[in-house]
Amino acid sequence: MKPIDYRNETWSDLQGRITGQRQQVFNAWRMHGPCTTEELAEKTGMSILNVRPRTTELFQLGLVGLASDTPASAGIYRALSYSEARTLFERNAKEASVAQLQLL
Repeated sequence: MKPIDYRNETWSDLQGRITGQRQQVFNAWRMHGPCTTEELAEKTGMSILNVRPRTTELFQLGLVGLASDTPASAGIYRALSYSEARTLFERNAKEASVAQLQLL
């Protein structure tokens, strides 16, 4: 997965990236989270080799986040709500635009 270029990406572009296995894992987070990736794999019967990389991608896209202020090593994730994900996306897009202007 190539990283998001928040300067050029739109919210609908981001939503278009949620297909196939990503969509399945995202739906599983919505249904079974918060939990660890291992727990999610057990609850759903999905392979951990599918759940972990898709969770990383969803985290990078801003659709899954850490469930609490526990250390990242605890790895308890949850699906973000639509409004949380959209707010995060808009904040990242604004920061990317400001950073680009500072380079000029």
